[in-house]
Amino acid sequence: MVYKDKNKILIINRRDVILNSRYPELLNIVNNVNAHTAILDGEIVVYDEKGRPDFYRLAEREHVSQKLRIELLSRLIPATYIVFDILEKDDVKLIAKPLIQRKSILQDVVNENSEIKLCFYTTNGERLFRVTKSMGIEGIMGKERESLYYPGERKSCWLKIKHLKTLDAVICGFTTGVGRREPLGSLILGCYYRGKLRYVGKVGTGFTEDELKRLLEKLENLKTSTCPFHPEPDLKLPRVRKPVWVRPVLICEVRFMNLTKELIMRAPVYRRLRNDKSPEECILEV
Repeated sequence: MVYKDKNKILIINRRDVILNSRYPELLNIVNNVNAHTAILDGEIVVYDEKGRPDFYRLAEREHVSQKLRIELLSRLIPATYIVFDILEKDDVKLIAKPLIQRKSILQDVVNENSEIKLCFYTTNGERLFRVTKSMGIEGIMGKERESLYYPGERKSCWLKIKHLKTLDAVICGFTTGVGRREPLGSLILGCYYRGKLRYVGKVGTGFTEDELKRLLEKLENLKTSTCPFHPEPDLKLPRVRKPVWVRPVLICEVRFMNLTKELIMRAPVYRRLRNDKSPEECILEV
């Protein structure tokens, strides 16, 4: 969310973390919003050389805290704020207006440049789905044109339509590995299912060397002797590998083929850490 108040701006993620210092290049968008006050809904994106969203580059930006490093990356791999929606303009609430009207208001409010852009939309959803698939983009959002904005609620009038199956899961532990991967072989993942944290599988591929190092540093500080699952699942580990449990507070996104009848992911691949969700939002929907 972006909050504008005259010449000030506040960028906040879904976990109420202020991102102003992490994305200094986006602070200039205050001058591209034609309103004294406004509340915008959108997403921060870092593009690759082909103009596609790059999760790994975004992750690199999200995990940096040193000021000099932040300044360097803001020039090398700059971020763009993609605006989906507008909730308020000049102290007038807009959430009860139809989506198509809010989109029209956005056209007048946002002056696009390299730091801020309006999200493309079309009524030809089938063609958009085909084009985004050919580009290697994750998927699209389908929204009813007359839908209202429901803060913090999931509604059937807005649907994610993905080319690949992905899951946001809670990191509940990790296993030791072998060779150079001895400190961290795979992540032990869970999701909330019927109100209870449930084991959904392990993921041991998709990591870069830098991401493995970053994950291990975070997980070392979260170690616990208590298994987050009740009862403790059978991880089917060889004797040389051991489970290490952690406090279930970190979230990661995983790509997978499908779920087994036991609700375990088949062929999961790690994609990225997510800092914008809480563990309770990682719900297994089957």
